[in-house]
Amino acid sequence: MNNMTLFAAGSLRLAFTPLLAAFEQESGHQVEATFGPAGMLRERIERWERPQVFASANLEHPQRLVALDFAQAVQPFTRNRLCATVRNIPELTQPDLLTLLCDPQWRVGTSTPLADPSGDYAQQLFDHLERLLPGQGSALRSRAVALVGGPDSAPIPAGRLAAEYLIAESQADIFLGYASYAAALAACPQVKVRMLPAALDFKVTYGLCLLDEGCMVAEELVAFILGVRGQRILQRMGMLALD
Repeated sequence: MNNMTLFAAGSLRLAFTPLLAAFEQESGHQVEATFGPAGMLRERIERWERPQVFASANLEHPQRLVALDFAQAVQPFTRNRLCATVRNIPELTQPDLLTLLCDPQWRVGTSTPLADPSGDYAQQLFDHLERLLPGQGSALRSRAVALVGGPDSAPIPAGRLAAEYLIAESQADIFLGYASYAAALAACPQVKVRMLPAALDFKVTYGLCLLDEGCMVAEELVAFILGVRGQRILQRMGMLALD
């Protein structure tokens, strides 16, 4: 049995767990996966840690590795979008979400920009809101708090989802995160997932790169992720097709 190592964005853990299990069963190879904020994983690679494959929640981090000659190309492989997870109380589940985001009484949490693409996408959401309602996007940006995904962030306990945990611990009333968690969060009665209004909604693209061109197992894994079975698993777990 040949082994390989994978660095992957934390938001891929739910989808990659069954995907990697299927790949290992089909190929007979074993994958050692490390999940975490993609920006922080990229920094580890730049400091000469060497997984064979890096799967990021954006295109920019693997593109930087290509620019530094750590990899030859970036391959988009799936998509996602943001959503808002709110405390399950009528004051946060009944009014329209745009109104809630503009209401300063509600504490809004995000992931950490630069370290975690989810935090960068939250900043893009604030830009969308600013164009839609001048002044509101900048106000939301100034009061939103980065609670996870950074080098100094408190860890989320094992088995807990960040949005659910942060709201349960009263660190936020609204958490802006990935919609791929919606099905898992539906099992948490204390929170409710709300999709963004069309004016604020956008899709985000995930990219991967091969860091060891001579590793046949890594090439097989990339092909599996991009292939029909891998794509079906990703979409079954809440990720979106590229088209």
